[in-house]
Amino acid sequence: MKIEIESQHKSSYDHKVVICDKKMVFKFFPEVISKTGFEPKDYNLVMVKPNLCGLYHPQLRLIELVLSFFETYAQKIVIGETDSMSHTPEVQFRTLGILDMVKQFDKVKAINLMEDKILDLEVPSAHVINNLPIPNLVHHCDLLVNIPKVGTHMRTMLTCAIKNLFGLLAEKHKYSAYHSIGVDQVLADLMKIVRCDLNVADVRNKVILGVDPLTVDILACKFVGLDPLNVEYLRLVSADRNLKLEKVVNQLQIIKM
Repeated sequence: MKIEIESQHKSSYDHKVVICDKKMVFKFFPEVISKTGFEPKDYNLVMVKPNLCGLYHPQLRLIELVLSFFETYAQKIVIGETDSMSHTPEVQFRTLGILDMVKQFDKVKAINLMEDKILDLEVPSAHVINNLPIPNLVHHCDLLVNIPKVGTHMRTMLTCAIKNLFGLLAEKHKYSAYHSIGVDQVLADLMKIVRCDLNVADVRNKVILGVDPLTVDILACKFVGLDPLNVEYLRLVSADRNLKLEKVVNQLQIIKM
């Protein structure tokens, strides 16, 4: 079934991003995320997407912090992940301590999104792929919180907020399916049909927070010695917004806490 997406997520191109010591994040999380411009409200369904089946896993305590904060506002919270070539969510939920952690919450479930109804979403003005398989829960959640860990990647150079959303694609063999046609272009296409509302990126002893995954990724480049102007998918995402990446970089407002 082909569905042209009508995004329910607030799409913000705010050039503001927050960098904060983990100790302060754990102590003052509501105050820290307010600096990004994010304002929580009541939600029926909150989707939390940590990087669990990739190479870089965010600190469990950081995931727990996000769940604790949003449980106040949500009727239901789903920790969602899809299969990768190396891992299944079920194994990673157990191995990384997710299953034990969610026992303390009444509203949280850890779900393999491959078992959800999969929508064949049309990508408007696609770079390389006209339709992408997106779980129904992702498409219809009221809030999507993205929790990546910053690292380097052989193909995309950077893995952080936007690359973590690649894990929402309901395709086990992602490497063979998408890397051969240009994973940077696929990431840009994905950004046209999936929008996240808050990004909480784990990077060493700090956390990068922002409402826009593009600005979070730009700042993340600094921590792995990359020039964001050399990361192709950042250029493509900027161009799709009719923005020059150089201008976004220059206008980036970094709030240090």
